[in-house]
Amino acid sequence: MQYRTLGRTGIKVSEIGLGSWELGGSYFLRDRSSAGTDPAGYADVAEQEAVATVHWGLEHGLSFVDTAPIYGDGESERRVARALAGRSESVTVETKLCVFAEDGRYRRVFTRDVVFREFEESQQRLGADVIDIDLLHSPSREEFGNGESLDALLELKKAGKVRWIGISSSYDVAHTLELIETGHLDVLQIPLSLMRPEWVDVLAACRRHDTGVVVREPLFSGYLTGHLTEDTVFSKDDQRSVWGRERHLENVRRANLFKFLANEGRTPAQAALKWILSFPDVSVVIAGSSNRTELEENLAVSDQASLNAEEIDRVASVHRSRYLASV
Repeated sequence: MQYRTLGRTGIKVSEIGLGSWELGGSYFLRDRSSAGTDPAGYADVAEQEAVATVHWGLEHGLSFVDTAPIYGDGESERRVARALAGRSESVTVETKLCVFAEDGRYRRVFTRDVVFREFEESQQRLGADVIDIDLLHSPSREEFGNGESLDALLELKKAGKVRWIGISSSYDVAHTLELIETGHLDVLQIPLSLMRPEWVDVLAACRRHDTGVVVREPLFSGYLTGHLTEDTVFSKDDQRSVWGRERHLENVRRANLFKFLANEGRTPAQAALKWILSFPDVSVVIAGSSNRTELEENLAVSDQASLNAEEIDRVASVHRSRYLASV
């Protein structure tokens, strides 16, 4: 496992981290994908499997775990805490604020009161007096409003309750660049992937402010794994089951543009992660894993050879022409 520095935090983190959304198990919420009750995560994962997956990762160099209150309606945070209890390895845990479940409903509320309330609940679930990293969970420009949620996070940091703070970005590059320029973000999480190359544009600003970069959704919700085809049918507890046929077909088509990166020694998923790691400003990539097999495939990327110049150029060519032209 190779390690990188998480910006101004100075923390050395494994360049491949663990996204633990899947480890929270399946759950359903109203008012998320529709006014009805829809899946809000992925196929169910038993607690024993979740804990064993984290343990295996720790034994093989994993030192960064990402979670959030909304994942499994708090169960992801609880399971992460159980998995880390009594372990001797040094692990950085990152969680988030302001997206949560309430009475079976999906809620997004970015106010001062919610920050303080949700922070205390995360402390309890994680069993932590001080949280390593806490991020606002992808507020849109409208949700962010006057920035009172970020001000509240700054207060928590000043009080010593959280070590480092930041934002998990929305899908708005321009707004994210504005937030970086506030100078308040120790850590920024972005959805950079082969299928969202526009997020490369924020890396220079992060470098200038010494903001640590965490990359989420590196496999574009599984479409860059090579396992999903036009005929794939998702289980009823998988959020992708309600995305619609056309969205699915379009995602498969775009992902197939990068099949050339896979070879005998590298799976499509590993190639997708390796492309992201070709950017030195990226600190850690958090690929979601629902079991040891998936985590093992992801962690192996760190010790694989980098993409060569020809492969990097070919990816850039796809981004310039067929891919970006169709977005």
